Amino acid sequence: MLRVKTSLKPSRIHGLGLFAEERIPRGTVVWLYENGLDLRFWPEDVEAMAPEARAFLARYAYCEHDTLVLCGDDARFMNHSPEATCGNNPERTATLALRDIEPGEELTDNYVTMEDPWTAFDGLIDSELLLRPSTIH
Repeated sequence: MLRVKTSLKPSRIHGLGLFAEERIPRGTVVWLYENGLDLRFWPEDVEAMAPEARAFLARYAYCEHDTLVLCGDDARFMNHSPEATCGNNPERTATLALRDIEPGEELTDNYVTMEDPWTAFDGLIDSELLLRPSTIH
């Protein structure tokens, strides 16, 4: 669940993006998993899903420890950037501001370093990153 004030706006990176509505100092916790709001799916859950649900997860979920995590709030609109403003803490339990972020700036994460391989889901689902590498968002 997002721990800072944000809003959705058109992004220069891709579609909609997540933007800061307040100054976020470096090291601030931006997002933490909130049981009951954020959802975690195991391979057997995904196997039972309709193709449309799998496509939704391919776009909005990320892989962590052989599960898919779906943010229950607007954090799922955080776009990819190799020069990300946010990233995981060393324990991978929270998303932190990597530098001071000013109001109006887009919050981004580096998808390459933030998530694990989707190996547990081979044959069930492919991440959108794998489906369309030219449209990383």
